[in-house]
Amino acid sequence: MIAKRVHAEFKTMMASTIAVVLLASACNDAEGGLETSEIGAVVVTQWNDSTELFLEYPHLVAGEQTGNWAIHLTDMEDFKPIRSGTLTVDFVSDQVGAETFQLDAPTRDGIFLLDPVVRRPGVYRVELVLTSPQVNSRHVLARVRVHSSVEEALLAEAVEDEGGISFLKEQQWVIPFAVHPVDEHEVQRTVTGPAEIVPPDGALVEVSALVDGIAPADENRDAPSVGERVREGQILVVLAPTAQGGGFAQSRGQVERLQREVERNERLFAAGAIAGRRLEESRHDLEIARAELDAMGGATDGVYRLSLRAPISGVIAGRSFLPGGRIEAGELLFTIVDPKMAWLRVQMSAAMATKVANTNSTRATFTAEDSDNVFHTSRLLSVGAVMNRRTRTVPVVFEVEEAGGLFTFGQLARATVPIGGTVRGIAVPNEAILDDNGTPVAYVQTGGETFVRRILTLGVRDGTRTQVLAGLSLGEMVVTVGAYQVRLASLSGGDFAGGHAH
Repeated sequence: MIAKRVHAEFKTMMASTIAVVLLASACNDAEGGLETSEIGAVVVTQWNDSTELFLEYPHLVAGEQTGNWAIHLTDMEDFKPIRSGTLTVDFVSDQVGAETFQLDAPTRDGIFLLDPVVRRPGVYRVELVLTSPQVNSRHVLARVRVHSSVEEALLAEAVEDEGGISFLKEQQWVIPFAVHPVDEHEVQRTVTGPAEIVPPDGALVEVSALVDGIAPADENRDAPSVGERVREGQILVVLAPTAQGGGFAQSRGQVERLQREVERNERLFAAGAIAGRRLEESRHDLEIARAELDAMGGATDGVYRLSLRAPISGVIAGRSFLPGGRIEAGELLFTIVDPKMAWLRVQMSAAMATKVANTNSTRATFTAEDSDNVFHTSRLLSVGAVMNRRTRTVPVVFEVEEAGGLFTFGQLARATVPIGGTVRGIAVPNEAILDDNGTPVAYVQTGGETFVRRILTLGVRDGTRTQVLAGLSLGEMVVTVGAYQVRLASLSGGDFAGGHAH
């Protein structure tokens, strides 16, 4: 459970000065007027499992309105504002009777405004109970003092705001944003290295012409193009073979001649005119001729055309012929890939590859070039046993299930591979850490709208978390989503994305 932490800071002023106009005391009656006093504000930030409470309120005076309580409530599930629901605020005391105030809806998204009048002075426990379709939540302020007079409220201790980076709730609510408590975790020992996304064996095939020929324009007008999906056995290209020794036309003619000879021998054998051995020999010759024709690939129709078919189902990744053009035997016509699965080939030193082999790790992670998204492998396939003489590395190959066309074969990547063992300590999600000109930093939320930049000393890093040796303390709320926007706010003097209005 996220520990509740209350940051009670006495601000010199609220966003706008709270003017309290009261009836003058007896000593002022002689002057015959009203006294206007400026009362300081209290700022509270508190987290629980359901909501974040950020509250600004002026010191209270018994029996008087001293200004609005600006009650900001954020859903900790998605860090968006509470948009509907009822908020009940109870002032509870052992010495005096309780007082209850109810707000039926936010004044605007995320903000409830309340100007409570508490009749008796004293120290109260204030309970804020939210009932909302989004989430139900309860926050408790342990000690809220209601002063007996405005003079006493004016003398209440004021603590200067510690300062920091201002990033308002209205700014947080409109972007992807999240904070997470700093905690201890197990972090796997890993090594990083360059990698490449490659097709699995059999997932990339090349279809070449096995004979010289022409690709008739009228018969290849609908040949599949790059990016089109094809199914196994689908006709890719139709060729009209040209004359050549041992070519398709000769093989096709040989098969047809032997078919007629077999049919003739079958009739002669039935009439007793030839021996059975002669029929068997003709059948054997036909079988050999058919095998030679089949070796050329494809199928034949009634005319002398050769149809080349897709050997696998997949997507056309390359096409290198034009309808009506001449094609030579061995010329590459199509490249077909099956993108459902990919392999990640990581280049590692021999020593690190041996550690990977010993751990039999399956959960390597990687990021592809031009993307910050983190992907996971499904299993370790192989660890190379022969070193590349140029790079002095060996390939370690992982399977990536259900790649779903997310990658391009040949795409470069950066992989993080576990090598066995873990360390335990303060660790944060990797996305919480920014590279600030070579210095690792994170942003900590010290108040609802206040942040500070921390320089970090890092330890072990895996595909999910990074160990932090210095720079963060347990229980602090570190920004895990939206840290870059907080950094922009620090560079822009706190004016990033607009102002604050209640």
